[in-house]
Amino acid sequence: MSYDSLALRLVVEELREVLLGSTIRHIEQANPHTFSFKVGRAAETQWLTLSAHSLHARAHLTQKPAPGQKQSYLADFLTTHLRRGTITAIEQLGWDRILKITVQPTSDEPIQPPPKAIIAEFMGKHSNIILIDASDDRILESLKRIDETMSRHREILPGETYVLPPQQDKLNPLTLDESAFIQLFGERVEVSWRQLFNKIDGLSPTLAKEIIARAAQTDLWSAYQQVIACFDPGNASPQLLMDEDVPLAVSPMPLHQLPDATSQTFDTMSDALTAYYDAITLNESIASERRSLTQALTKQENLLQRKAEGLHTDLERAEKADDYRIQGELILANLHAITRGQKQVELQNYYSSELEMLSIPLNPERSPSENAQAYFKRYTKAKRGRSRIQQLISDVEADQETLRLYASKLEAADTLEALQRLRTEFVANGYLKASHRGKQKQEVGEGAFRRYTSSNGFQIYVGRNSQSNDLLLRQIAKPRDMWLHAKQIHGSHVIIRNPEHRQDIPMPTLLQAAQLAAYYSKAHHASNVPVDYTWARYVVKRKGNVAGYVHYTREKTLYVEPAVPTSKG
Repeated sequence: MSYDSLALRLVVEELREVLLGSTIRHIEQANPHTFSFKVGRAAETQWLTLSAHSLHARAHLTQKPAPGQKQSYLADFLTTHLRRGTITAIEQLGWDRILKITVQPTSDEPIQPPPKAIIAEFMGKHSNIILIDASDDRILESLKRIDETMSRHREILPGETYVLPPQQDKLNPLTLDESAFIQLFGERVEVSWRQLFNKIDGLSPTLAKEIIARAAQTDLWSAYQQVIACFDPGNASPQLLMDEDVPLAVSPMPLHQLPDATSQTFDTMSDALTAYYDAITLNESIASERRSLTQALTKQENLLQRKAEGLHTDLERAEKADDYRIQGELILANLHAITRGQKQVELQNYYSSELEMLSIPLNPERSPSENAQAYFKRYTKAKRGRSRIQQLISDVEADQETLRLYASKLEAADTLEALQRLRTEFVANGYLKASHRGKQKQEVGEGAFRRYTSSNGFQIYVGRNSQSNDLLLRQIAKPRDMWLHAKQIHGSHVIIRNPEHRQDIPMPTLLQAAQLAAYYSKAHHASNVPVDYTWARYVVKRKGNVAGYVHYTREKTLYVEPAVPTSKG
């Protein structure tokens, strides 16, 4: 089953039990839509995963995640506002698949900042993760921004007030009594799962289908009660249902609608969800790796097929070697009948049982003997070529046989480890290229630049030297990032990352970045330093090999005192 309202209800109870009063210590980003929160109380640590994946949106406790992607703007923004904050409330909003986690940030200032809330909406392709000011429901930032052109119901944009998605007029499953239920559906066995789903809140298609499946052994109301009983965490029995190695569903109860599935019971819903999504992730990784290797094999097979076709065409030409020898022999045997200047000659082919006449082209500028020798040279060359071509064809056939063996290995490989071993062999054989580019770029980024976080949550990068400045401009900066440099003074390039392509950068961030540009310049002892700033797209490297030298336009100037922010990334 998908991550439905019941699954979230049970997870919320688990989260309340272990996370309330805990402190958010760290936030990691596994991929563009999944974030992991390291939450601790004293020496105890828990990891909470929030995902807005279009197919696998969810929240649950999990183990320490594997290293993920580089932190995005939102991850840095969440870290700035929530790190060291205390979780004060965890709730499901109504029967929606919406989780709200309220956090009280901590500050060294006398006046404490207002509480914040993470709102995670698990709604398929509309899933989102949103940070709001819990004191007035003002949206601070979100994973996906929704404007009026994308939705006429509500906007998810910084500064807007957060409102719930449009609510459906459905009945509360926990207050629905037998008389009202029978009035709605009667005791008809032909009630469809869609009728249940459309009338009762909190029911997913899977739960509605489970009621219908159980109604085959009892009446509809009793089947309904059996399913609704699992809304009480004390009655839930978290299950992972599998078809061999394929995860079918995760459920708080055994599913009668999947009688042939094997099931595994877990202590908590989070444990079952972790096992379910781990299995899904593993299967997706296996499918992706298999697809990549299959494409590499197919590409190699096509290359060899084209090479074989070309070699067979060359072999057909080379098979004419004996024709050249016969033509030379006939010319030598008839030297007395041929004169210089003839363009061709008709001679009887006594090498053929038919003794037919053979037309042999001649070079009129050559003597009959020279024409014969030219044919013998062509014969020798074609004969050598034929031998070489036959060897090449044999090599191609051996390569094709190797590919067939690898295709058999690929078909038999049923684990990620086996597929990864095949990938290593493919790279060694030249079927695939070793991927180093991403790793090299990451290594360039690590320690190559000074990194800071502004008071508005923007990432600021500062070059360390001329080579670092060069890399900052060529590899890191995007056209909509802001570039700063001390005006007509040697110093570091400074970049304000702007991944959301905002039309302007907040002035507090600009001033902090300008102070950094002044501090890391030759004028860092001055009290008032001019700093130019412009969008990175208006900055170009000067011709030549001198690192760090650039030309820029459309700049503006700030006058600041050199300083370094207290928040360093």
